[in-house]
Amino acid sequence: MSERQIPDELLSQIERDREAIGQELPELAERDARMCEAAAEDTLCGHLRQAIHRSRRSLDAIAHEAGISTAVLCVFLEGERTLRSDVLDRLTQAVGVTVSLVPHTT
Repeated sequence: MSERQIPDELLSQIERDREAIGQELPELAERDARMCEAAAEDTLCGHLRQAIHRSRRSLDAIAHEAGISTAVLCVFLEGERTLRSDVLDRLTQAVGVTVSLVPHTT
């Protein structure tokens, strides 16, 4: 059995990639936490975020159908941005959900 030598150039690239991934991981974990927190809101937007997460469609496809960029959709999912009511309507259509309001009884 012979050992294969990895060229120095490839080893350097692997190390650079590892460093880049290591720097991105905390940011990605933070974004994930924000998305989970925003989806847990007991609000209209929180329920819509849950429906988007449950959807089997890609975020790109949902955003395209709703007429917004994927970046805008991601910022909404993180709870960092609100959207106009017409965009919320298009998002509900894109994920195939309906919104019904039930009055609180006191």
